[in-house]
Amino acid sequence: MKAPRIVHWFKNHIVIGTLLTLLVLYIIYELVSGVLVFSRDAYVTTDVIAVAPEVNGPLVTLAVRDSQEVQQGDLLLKINPEPFQLNLTRLQADLELAQANVERAKGEVATADDRIASQQATLDDAKMSFERATELRKSGDIAPQTLDDARRTYDVAQAMLAMARSSRSTALQEVLVQTAAVNAATAAAARAKYDLDRTVIIAPVAGRVAPLIVRVGDYLTAGRPVIAIVSDENWRLVVNLPERHLKGLRIGQGVYCYIGSDPWSVHPGKVRSIAPGVARSVDPSRVLPYVNLTTDWIRLPRRFPVEIDLGDLPKKQRLFVGSDASIFYAMPP
Repeated sequence: MKAPRIVHWFKNHIVIGTLLTLLVLYIIYELVSGVLVFSRDAYVTTDVIAVAPEVNGPLVTLAVRDSQEVQQGDLLLKINPEPFQLNLTRLQADLELAQANVERAKGEVATADDRIASQQATLDDAKMSFERATELRKSGDIAPQTLDDARRTYDVAQAMLAMARSSRSTALQEVLVQTAAVNAATAAAARAKYDLDRTVIIAPVAGRVAPLIVRVGDYLTAGRPVIAIVSDENWRLVVNLPERHLKGLRIGQGVYCYIGSDPWSVHPGKVRSIAPGVARSVDPSRVLPYVNLTTDWIRLPRRFPVEIDLGDLPKKQRLFVGSDASIFYAMPP
């Protein structure tokens, strides 16, 4: 009767028997966990896109509702465009004025060119007259006053030509100034057109609209998210595996999982990525993931995020961000 003897021995050695039982159970756990891995520290996630306006203004149109499915490019909301349209109209008028000023400055350059040509002809005539008067004066055929008048006319023609050339330089400088004004006005009008276009906000990705936090009439601030879209494109599981299970894990390895929103079904998956490192404390820069150990009095092993690809499961049934999940798989030999 071995069984009664064992029972009798346990009755006489309760503490030792309990410790031996715990030791055997621990050895069995270690042996099994070295072959089969099971973790309930998993959850469903996908990309959540926070949509924020780029301009300020009151909300006049809200084209979606809670949990509505949207496609990329669908209208989400509109901000009152009137002040942006008025600003664009004003800047377009400034642009037209600047362009007109450029044409006026170019016309002044053309006028200065004509004036230079006229003054050059006048100077050529005055020079010929002065040279002729100089030769005649040498032979005494004209009076000194006539030579002085020819010299004076020649000097005046030179001054007028210099003035015409200076006017052309001024006109060319004005063209440059007005051209710069056109460029500035063009940029300002383009920015105003950009701001006007930003009053219409469309869906950046396909997905479902999260519960709305805004209503028609709310004043929206640039850069502050107002709508979140749960993307349809990147559903996955994230499981925080203890470091002891990382050695044999490989990208593409098959696993099985079940999801809290579908508790009676087992779904296949594949390892998509394995985090190469985690932060030992909360990282302000958020460069490395930080996995909370969830306790202050027991030293738990470090856990590393592992992403599990769900294949075509997201196309077959609706998933929910943040829902619990579990995974299990056999360790490769």
